[in-house]
Amino acid sequence: MEKTALQNQEFISRYSYERLNHWFIRLRWIAALVALVLIYLSVYYYHYLVPTTFPYLISLVGLLIVSNIVYTYFLNKKIFYSYLREIQIVIDLIFLTLMLHFSGGLENPLSFLYIFHIILSGILLERHKCYIVVLISFALYSGLALAELSHLIPHYTLNIFPHTDEPRQILHTAHYPLYVWSMIILQFFIMSLTAYFITNIMEHLRQEERQTREERQKLDQVLQSTGAGLVIFNTSLEPIWYNEPVSTWFGLNASSKASLKKELQKLLGGTDGEAAQTLKDGQHRVFERERINANGEQRFYQFTLAPLKDREGQIYQVVALIQDITEKKIMEAEMIHAAKMVTLGTMSAGIAHEVGNPLASLSTRLHLMSQNPSPEFLQQSITLLKKEIARIERIVRGISQIGRPSKEERGPCDVNQVLAETIELLKYHKLAKHCKIEYEFDAQMPMTMAIRDQLKQVFLNIGLNALEAMAGKGTLTIRSEYNKGTIRVHFIDTGKGMDETIAKKIFQPFFTTKENGSGLGLFIIHQIIQAHGGKIHFSSEPDRGSHFTISLPVRIPRKIRKTT
Repeated sequence: MEKTALQNQEFISRYSYERLNHWFIRLRWIAALVALVLIYLSVYYYHYLVPTTFPYLISLVGLLIVSNIVYTYFLNKKIFYSYLREIQIVIDLIFLTLMLHFSGGLENPLSFLYIFHIILSGILLERHKCYIVVLISFALYSGLALAELSHLIPHYTLNIFPHTDEPRQILHTAHYPLYVWSMIILQFFIMSLTAYFITNIMEHLRQEERQTREERQKLDQVLQSTGAGLVIFNTSLEPIWYNEPVSTWFGLNASSKASLKKELQKLLGGTDGEAAQTLKDGQHRVFERERINANGEQRFYQFTLAPLKDREGQIYQVVALIQDITEKKIMEAEMIHAAKMVTLGTMSAGIAHEVGNPLASLSTRLHLMSQNPSPEFLQQSITLLKKEIARIERIVRGISQIGRPSKEERGPCDVNQVLAETIELLKYHKLAKHCKIEYEFDAQMPMTMAIRDQLKQVFLNIGLNALEAMAGKGTLTIRSEYNKGTIRVHFIDTGKGMDETIAKKIFQPFFTTKENGSGLGLFIIHQIIQAHGGKIHFSSEPDRGSHFTISLPVRIPRKIRKTT
């Protein structure tokens, strides 16, 4: 990524360098054309210069044209590529000095063009090179002035100023030392100050440009790493800039802005869509869109819109960050499907687990009936068997859902009676053969609204777990109590218990310490109690047994409430 960024920066620098050089070439063509016009007007129209200077000036313009052609050739062929601007500026200064010599020397007001070249060098070159151009310009200007002052070279008169005194004697300012030295010193200060100011300004601008380039590179790297697209819209909702992912997603090229505008406006809702709203209220917006690409493939995109404001706080652009979230959507769908399958598996395992308990009770009761054929016991057993079979039917029909009882299924329930039926089942279970079951019910226990089968399921599961924990010996104590609108049921056993680490996990699904356990029994119990608005508390110590406390709020049935 860093290599790509450096390559991009190098490309931008090279592109800027070539663009500036071509601009300089066009500038020289303009200068050559303007020089030809000025020379002709000065010599043959206004007669400011004598005709003898014409061949010299035209020759210099011709050399300027030739040098520009050579310069263009060098630029295209990459000859002296790194120094072309410096060479061009120095050659131009030499041409400027020679043309000034044949057109009035220091008297020519076009000597300000030295300042123009210094400004150009401050823009195009580094600070130290600009000061070198100042020294070269000063050397050429002062050399020309001193050479004319000392009569080493002839002075050509420019007749835009008077050159005679009263006796009609021709006077030249270029031959007066005070004027020449004053102009030399003044020109030096002007050149130096110009270089100082222009280099400071350009240094500040270059620093801002570097910071802008660095920020843009960071943004490019972030967008490249995320694969996100970026589009900038003007106030007419026309895309004025977009990056490569956008053109790839929508099958566009550099000349397809019209197609991009049409496609994006369709996705953004047109003049009444989200982008238009962001232009009006300046609010950030995040939304998703579905699109069928050219290959008929369904793709999903997330758009994040944000306004760009000027210094006065006025919105002048809207930027859109676009992310392809197709893979994310596919993963979400797969995860939802997997979660449904897990839920289905959990419910199936739970139903199978709960059907197993009444089936075990049926098997145990049938075995006891074969050993005790007394009519009273048989009648009692038949009644119990019918209830368990009815319970199995309700489970199979799906009435008992894990932790989601509906209000329509609830009815008046006597918790003591449910506990008595549970104890009747536990007493004849094979695990209770050598165990003692003690119970104590609160005679003041009120009726409450609950799902009877589910409470029985809870009590039977806890009781069977207690008998299994005692391994055929010990005491199981079941006690109910009522206090200030809350029913509490206690299951206390003298089994092997468990340590704190295991105790914290017993209500988690699929956690079990049994070799063939499903890990769903206590999880289902916890869900049922929570669905009834209650709580279940568990405490245990190794080799000292366990204690379950079930707390249920009293919900008075409507009929009882009206009666009272």
